[in-house]
Amino acid sequence: MIVNWPELSGEQIENKAAEFRQQALAALDSKAASAVPVEQIAEHYLGYELEFVEDNSSLPGDVIGGIDFDSNSIIINAAIESHIGRYSFTIAHEIAHHVLHRDIFLKARSGESIMCRGGEQRPIEEFQADRFAEALLMPADLIRQHYRKVKTRNIFKRTNQLTLAAKVIQSTGLDNVSVSAMVVRLNHLGLSAKKPFYNLLYRLFRR
Repeated sequence: MIVNWPELSGEQIENKAAEFRQQALAALDSKAASAVPVEQIAEHYLGYELEFVEDNSSLPGDVIGGIDFDSNSIIINAAIESHIGRYSFTIAHEIAHHVLHRDIFLKARSGESIMCRGGEQRPIEEFQADRFAEALLMPADLIRQHYRKVKTRNIFKRTNQLTLAAKVIQSTGLDNVSVSAMVVRLNHLGLSAKKPFYNLLYRLFRR
């Protein structure tokens, strides 16, 4: 299936994620003072069922998540359920496909109902979903605020990216994101700038 996905800038995706998060939390009467409840958003706000699979019957071997628009289900490889950071990011990534791509996918499809993609070749819609997921899970204003706090407390101490990311997670209370995902987030927000290391982590933590 060939789809002409829209070109979206990082800023556009950030804005869409922020607006969606605000609407979802308001509808769920949930406070944004802690980890963003992506499970509740998926199930109770969007109406998706989380379906865990043990084998490759629903997902290709190199894919850990997918979204079925016909059955209103988010399919998750059961192997990642205990890895809270990867698990939360996968749900957020599938939520991103609902927000950014669902209508386009359903209009263009020729029989397909499940949207998923794995392997080394990452198409534009997957990069967009990754960016939306990180913005949904790690609100920009909150990250900037706590980054400044962490840097102020460690102003005379050199801190590597992983340690810095871990400190930001602890300070924000966003305990459902991984350290590697936070490193990527800090880079996207211009708060850290070691590109080769960032690119390696991006390849490791992405879906």
